[in-house]
Amino acid sequence: MICKLYKSLVKNKRLIISIPLLLASLFVGSHVLPSAHAQFTGLVCITDSTTATSCPASPPSIPVSTGQTFTIGLFVQGSDAMGGWDVYVKSDPAFLNPISAALGTLVANPSLTSICINGTPTAGSCTVGTANGAGVVEATTIESSGGNECGGISPCSGMALTITYRVVSATPSTSLSYPTSPGCSASSVSFPPNVCVLIADAFGTPLSENVQGASVTQTVITDPTITVVSCNSPVAVGAGTWCTANVTDTATTGATLPTGQVSFSSDGPGSFSTTNTCDLFARSSNESTCPVFFTPTAIGSGTENIGATYLGDSTHAGSTAPSFALSVAKSSPGLATVLISASVPPLPLGFPVSDQAVLSGGFPSTGVTGTVTYTLFPNGLCTAGTGTVVSTYTVGPANDVPPSASVMPAAGSYGFNAVYSGDASNNAVTSACEPFTVVPAPSFTAGKLHWTHHLSLSKNSNAQSWTAIVTNPLSSTANVVVRIVGQSTTNPAHTFDVTCGVTCVNTAGGVNFTPGLTPVSVAAGASSFSFTFNQPISGSFANEKFTFTATLYWTTGTLYTPSSSKSGAFAVVS
Repeated sequence: MICKLYKSLVKNKRLIISIPLLLASLFVGSHVLPSAHAQFTGLVCITDSTTATSCPASPPSIPVSTGQTFTIGLFVQGSDAMGGWDVYVKSDPAFLNPISAALGTLVANPSLTSICINGTPTAGSCTVGTANGAGVVEATTIESSGGNECGGISPCSGMALTITYRVVSATPSTSLSYPTSPGCSASSVSFPPNVCVLIADAFGTPLSENVQGASVTQTVITDPTITVVSCNSPVAVGAGTWCTANVTDTATTGATLPTGQVSFSSDGPGSFSTTNTCDLFARSSNESTCPVFFTPTAIGSGTENIGATYLGDSTHAGSTAPSFALSVAKSSPGLATVLISASVPPLPLGFPVSDQAVLSGGFPSTGVTGTVTYTLFPNGLCTAGTGTVVSTYTVGPANDVPPSASVMPAAGSYGFNAVYSGDASNNAVTSACEPFTVVPAPSFTAGKLHWTHHLSLSKNSNAQSWTAIVTNPLSSTANVVVRIVGQSTTNPAHTFDVTCGVTCVNTAGGVNFTPGLTPVSVAAGASSFSFTFNQPISGSFANEKFTFTATLYWTTGTLYTPSSSKSGAFAVVS
């Protein structure tokens, strides 16, 4: 039973200090343990001497140099008599490396000792779930007799432990202290919680202690440095630019690579992306560099002074760069135009056309202010001073600009452009010239339309024969029909209204509403295309004269547009 209980307790080293007392009480009896009641608050301190007999009045400052080894003491002063202890000491492994540790004389008959250095046991084992790791020394031991030290008489003092360190790099000052960890909840220190210092009596009860650390100092000679800052300049407001700091060790001998951070500043409106600091990286053996991204948010005076300060490191003095004069220019928005018409260029005569400005970019990103002016030029070159202003609009939210008013210019060459006026943050910009051509619509060539002037119904099978000669100046094929509206001059009640292509059908409420049309296709660029169709004539029209107007309709899609007309007359005989 005693063996089983012992094995259960030793699973947690922070409980093992109670084991000897338990064993002693089982085998010998409680009379071997002097009665003790907690009445003193001790001090656990670090000493600069391994032979110290008391704690220093204040935390010691221990002078060292890089490469040196030195040994410190861990002293317990004025404590209630203890039966064992478990204490951790922490250093910064970047500067100090603990290389060995040994028990002092505080515990007369140590047992179950463990020493853990940098997370690796040199005796016993390392306690898991606590503060062990790089730069940490843990040491624990108990009095093997099961009693308290100093004969069980308080206060009790003595050297608990010595630790030897090697100085691995230079720094003006670094500390030796006591780490905290949730795994150190059983602690002799009341505040802060979870300090890894446990001094306990023979029953395992934590005794009240204060703690005092130490500092390790070096006389560090820092090399002088110079810092230079530059930016890509000029930069448009809102666009942003990279600014770079270069830090150089200027020591005449033994110059090394500066490390650490550079802090940037600006005396004008703007912001650095994420942060105004950057971490240096090597550019050469004694020069380091790092960039930040800066975005100006207003033109201001047109110049912003960018500053950079190197904060220094353990071997390099800080330095401040002369400010860099960053030129901040207006932003230049993008401006394009798109023709708006029911037909593709070249545009048929009589078709309305307008221009649509597309304004993009600029500052701020939510949209620029100012106006856009549309101008129509009487050539395809947009020659300055020759245009006519069509429309001027104020730019709306998100760079929204309405299209220009529609125009219907005569046949010829033209050009549209748009001009943005600019504002306090944006340059004025002019779009590229957008040339277009207006050409005559498909029409009767030279007004040519042929028909039978004296129509004999018996000889012509009750049909009037028509021949249309058509010009198509468009760049695409056009479908054409001819609408003919006629009336008798002798009997006005006799009329006809037909729309003809390959065949003729009666017009029903206009060409675009007439079903059954059979248009004739006229190739692009055709100058004299002829086609013939026959119009049925009622026998009741005999011996009458008819006047008419024939109008050519054309389309490149589905809706027909009227073009040229030809008027004339013919007589009908039996």
